[in-house]
Amino acid sequence: MKESVKNTFSDFVEVVELLREKCPWDSVQTHESLKTCLVNETQEVLESIDTLEKEGCGDNLCEELGDLLLQVVLNSVIAKEEGLFTLEDVIEGITEKMKFRHPKIFTPEDQELNFLSWEELKARERKLRENSQKNNLSSHNNREKP
Repeated sequence: MKESVKNTFSDFVEVVELLREKCPWDSVQTHESLKTCLVNETQEVLESIDTLEKEGCGDNLCEELGDLLLQVVLNSVIAKEEGLFTLEDVIEGITEKMKFRHPKIFTPEDQELNFLSWEELKARERKLRENSQKNNLSSHNNREKP
């Protein structure tokens, strides 16, 4: 009997990129056209969670999370094509966000952050992001001047 090969996340991304390149449907999708798919897949995840609670089987939830993951990766591939951001940027952003929002785990030595509430951390994060965006815009504008 042939042993099954497990696909990796990289394998999946390659599949999505190939679909984007060669599939008539996937190749013409935009962020806007995928909004309905994203809503539908999210709803199906929620329904699968309900099914899991009632029946104790996670098979459908696993499948629907995969469909939702497809939406994240496909939108990220489109964004890369548009020069907006990459999947790596998405992963970097969410990783840094989770680290910042959980200082007791990732920066236990930072007593100030450890005493902030979730909402206070989010507000501080928002302010840091806004300042970073202002700095990036200012830097970009300075490069354009002769």
